[in-house]
Amino acid sequence: MASFPRSVSLAVFRAHIENGLSVAVGVGLTGVTLGWALGFNAAVTAASGAVCVSISDRTDPLRLKAWFMGFALLSTVFFTGLSGFARFDTTAFILATAFVGLWAGLISAYGKWVLSLAMTSVLAFVFAMGQSFATPSEVADHLMLTVCGAMGYTVYAMVVAWLFDDRGRRLLLAEAMHGFAAYLRAKAALYNPDAQGHGAFRALIDAHAALADRLQAARDSLFARRANRMQLKRIDTLIALLDAFETVLSSDADLEALRHAPQRELLWRLNGFVGQMAEEVERLTLALRFRHGHTTPLRHAEDARQLVEAVAQAREAAPDDPVIHAFTATSNKLVLADRYIATLATTLDDATAPTSLAAGLDLDLFRQDGPRGLGILLKQFHAGSPALRYAIRLALAMTTGLGLTFIFPRFAHANWVLLTIALIMRANYSVTSQRRWDRVTGTLIGCALAVTFINTLPAPVLLLFIVLAVGTSHAYGLVAYRVTAVGASVSSLLLLHFVAPLVHPQFFERIVDTLIGAGLSWAFSYLLPNWERDDLPRTVERLLAADAGFADAALRRSHSPQRYRLARKQTLDAVAQLSGAIRRVADEPHTNRRALASLGELLGANYLLASDLSSMPVLVKLRAQDLDAPLADAAIAATRARVVALLRPGSGAQEGETIPLAGRDSFAGMHGSVAMEVLGRRLEHIEHAARKVARLAARPVIEDI
Repeated sequence: MASFPRSVSLAVFRAHIENGLSVAVGVGLTGVTLGWALGFNAAVTAASGAVCVSISDRTDPLRLKAWFMGFALLSTVFFTGLSGFARFDTTAFILATAFVGLWAGLISAYGKWVLSLAMTSVLAFVFAMGQSFATPSEVADHLMLTVCGAMGYTVYAMVVAWLFDDRGRRLLLAEAMHGFAAYLRAKAALYNPDAQGHGAFRALIDAHAALADRLQAARDSLFARRANRMQLKRIDTLIALLDAFETVLSSDADLEALRHAPQRELLWRLNGFVGQMAEEVERLTLALRFRHGHTTPLRHAEDARQLVEAVAQAREAAPDDPVIHAFTATSNKLVLADRYIATLATTLDDATAPTSLAAGLDLDLFRQDGPRGLGILLKQFHAGSPALRYAIRLALAMTTGLGLTFIFPRFAHANWVLLTIALIMRANYSVTSQRRWDRVTGTLIGCALAVTFINTLPAPVLLLFIVLAVGTSHAYGLVAYRVTAVGASVSSLLLLHFVAPLVHPQFFERIVDTLIGAGLSWAFSYLLPNWERDDLPRTVERLLAADAGFADAALRRSHSPQRYRLARKQTLDAVAQLSGAIRRVADEPHTNRRALASLGELLGANYLLASDLSSMPVLVKLRAQDLDAPLADAAIAATRARVVALLRPGSGAQEGETIPLAGRDSFAGMHGSVAMEVLGRRLEHIEHAARKVARLAARPVIEDI
């Protein structure tokens, strides 16, 4: 029971939870304030404007917050007015609906960050569509109230972002540490001799991909500001986390040798030691709850000693066994990683002064700024543009949904059908397919909950539940869309209840509307499709280019911190991109399963290559005093030249070709010194891994997927 409060704290101290809570408070305050001043109906309209803007209220860097919220405010005003005034002419309204779809699709060219802005536009349009306006003056009144709510929420969001800027950074840093702990647990599972297999290895790669996304979000926020002591300490903490992650990643270089090792006791020791490291990272995550947190390093010195001694005893019994050498290298790296986690604890402690790391690196190079400017939009108007093809699909699906509501007004309701289409349909088939089922099941659950609440709870509690449902749907929009669908259904149906109390057919109508919207999104996903498999060859080429850059930076006895860290980031990001692409391709129809298996093999081989390359700085750090510098430099330089040449697109070994380690003469004379022998084995292993990656990437089946 002692771990229960900690598990609850870990579950609650999450960026999406606090973001959803903030949104709920902001929407609630907007509704209460305007309700007190203007009455309930005015409060509902104003709250709808607040809800539209709130969709774009994410845990973003403060310097970008004003831009995001400003665009969201303008979108809410424009599309509310467009929907209201266009409805007086059927042709104009159809064209307006098509324009909304085109706009929401085209701006996807700017990247993931604009998806919330696209949804703000659609939601504002369909919210106004659900109102009954007799004259343009009523539209103007509705627009004025919507603007009041949207502006009120925008001011609230900016004030909260400014007041809680440091907490937002801590939350993003905590998310990265959550991801690191999950990665460590996946790695520990791989050392479980009773649960080894392809599934465990794939879980490790998936955990790595998730961690890469969270690390990038943390970089974008933390590296943007470094003006005061606390901001510098957050940067130090993230860099310490990255160093710990790299050291753990480097220990994966010998996974191939260890996965089927017969030494079960040693595997269990590795499993337990890595699990303890995960526990420690989770403990440190909770220190971020406080601005001036205090924490002390918790080294697992005794467990580390026992692990090293157990491996040493095995090495004495079988000094020439390559598997035992792999255990030795892995245990040494994990013990070093445990020290880095202790360093992470030190940087988290408020009593520790910030270092000069931030001054020694050009941190702007590590941030990921999305495309900007009107030129990006203008470049999309050609037949091959994925954004334009998606925009056409979305616009046609929405206008078809609108047309069905004209034909069958008693059975379909335009606002809910169009909203369902816009929420489900995405630029790639895989995400559309998953969101379709999440939307349908979430709506069914939400309708059932709404009926239960209305029949059992008093009106004040229902109003509170509306606010909570809005916050819940916002919080889980990027985490678990089914939960978002449940929250959205509850909030909308409870609002409908207050407008028209106990009109039960509305609940069943929402289900029918959802099914219509889901069906249309599925049908139109086959129109001008952007299949992920078509872009896979380019994804693989980018991966090889990143690998070559990483090899060039890593295969050196002395490393440039700036260049090495940037190359490492680019390779790990490329591995994560391929992992995501494979998952999406698996959901596409008529996918070549043999090609998928080949891609999975390439992904695994590339992950091991990245681990191998990450091991070089660790090896040099551990063996620096014992290396013969001239001989080591010559061997490393020769290996670097061969590996970089291998990883150039089109240079991979053909299927069935033997894998000689060319240039083995460069390792001549490296015997006699333990450190030089270790270096020689590592260089051979890296070259072997690079040849395997190049050979797998050159398979024709990947081009034919």
